Amino acid sequence: MRTPPFLLSFSSLEEYLRALSDSDRAEKGSEINNLVAQQLPPVVSKKCLATLFGFSNSFIDTLHRRTERYYRIFEIPKGKKKRIIQAPRVALKVIQKWFAHYLANSLNLHEAVFGFVKGRSAVQGAALHCGAHWIYSVDIEDFFPTTSIDKVISSLTNLGYGYPGAALIAKLCCYEGNLAQGSPASPVLSNLVFREIDEELFTLSKQNGICYTRYADDIVFSGINSFPDHIREEVISIIQARGWKLSIKKIHLAKRPYRLKVYGLLIHGERPRLTKGYRNRIRAFKHLFADGKIPEDEISKIRGHLSYAHSIEEFEMMPKDDL
Repeated sequence: MRTPPFLLSFSSLEEYLRALSDSDRAEKGSEINNLVAQQLPPVVSKKCLATLFGFSNSFIDTLHRRTERYYRIFEIPKGKKKRIIQAPRVALKVIQKWFAHYLANSLNLHEAVFGFVKGRSAVQGAALHCGAHWIYSVDIEDFFPTTSIDKVISSLTNLGYGYPGAALIAKLCCYEGNLAQGSPASPVLSNLVFREIDEELFTLSKQNGICYTRYADDIVFSGINSFPDHIREEVISIIQARGWKLSIKKIHLAKRPYRLKVYGLLIHGERPRLTKGYRNRIRAFKHLFADGKIPEDEISKIRGHLSYAHSIEEFEMMPKDDL
């Protein structure tokens, strides 16, 4: 699904403003101008959103009041468990994808954030930890489903949206009061909501002379000196103070000479590397592909693994000056 243009079918901001009613233009024109000047999607009211997309006012009103009806709910495997996915149907997905794309382009996210950020990747985040003597990693439990609509609204108003527009966006991008696990808008909105915590965790890392990065809900610290034990309680305190909980099973401290991994990659040496087990899987996949033994329904998944492995190999070969 391609992302619609910033102003969709309108060739200019002036044309869009002329399409609004006199009352909407008088009431919302200034806010729309301010948002567009920041390259933020100009969502300010249901009527204005309907005009922008060419939908009827009644359809947007129904979409807003009965958002949950416009999702498909299903399960996918997640290790030994299953993850519940709330996938938006086409009309809602178009709005979410459009909003997420242009919001992501306009956000200035912290340098420590590597997930869902254009031009950044997990391997780049892992590279910052190379040479560390220890790593300390934590995961937020059920990150999207525990990121509330109130947090989204607050973050959008801090960004420059008026309350009605922020509440409208949040309602259309959430499922039953939290970010939807399956919405194209959830990744960028989670990054937006987490910005203040990124600042706090980064400040904490600088105060202790250690490294901090985040990829989605995967938070990693590392250092070359002794592990500062007080970091454990401070990290928990910062995250829980904002209403999230850490997954107890995924709190992990590893020290040399034991294997150190960040975002699934080994960080011994100058560059991140695939683990031996993963490299063996990739070799097996290549042989199966060459022999035409990959089942049709598995081809896309296996190609994803091969593409990922190739990207890691390319990163290993890049000159230091290009990193």
